[in-house]
Amino acid sequence: MTERMSRVAEKFEIDLKIIVMAVALVIIAAVGSAYITFLVFSRSSTEVAGVAQEQAKRGEFGPVHQVGDFTVNLMVPQGFSPRFVRTGLVVEVTDKKCISELARRDPQIRDAVISILRTKTQEDIQGAAGMERLRRELSAAISDLLVEGDIANVYFTELVVQ
Repeated sequence: MTERMSRVAEKFEIDLKIIVMAVALVIIAAVGSAYITFLVFSRSSTEVAGVAQEQAKRGEFGPVHQVGDFTVNLMVPQGFSPRFVRTGLVVEVTDKKCISELARRDPQIRDAVISILRTKTQEDIQGAAGMERLRRELSAAISDLLVEGDIANVYFTELVVQ
């Protein structure tokens, strides 16, 4: 009888160890995923907050130039259905002199916008942070084309992804 009881006690001890390890593993996984989620969302929220503060500082609205409407295929992995983006762009400039230069360089600007949009995936332009990254990239590319003045902001008049 005592031998039987000792086997039952050993089995109970082994089962208890397995249960404790499983609970500890679940707790570690939950804490780890909560930490990763915190890191991901804290980065995107600070990026968006910084942009909002930057726009609030400006207050004034400068001269604008209508770049136009674009319908561009997005980059998709092989075998997936094609996706495209339809967007309208308006750029705000720091100096009125830039407007005539933007009009002269319209083909170059359109080429730069199309080239940038074609390298993006749907995930790249999702959410406020993705839109802000795209806005900064477009602003930098267009600013590089200008001799006088600078791009103050890029505005999307429409944005549809299908």
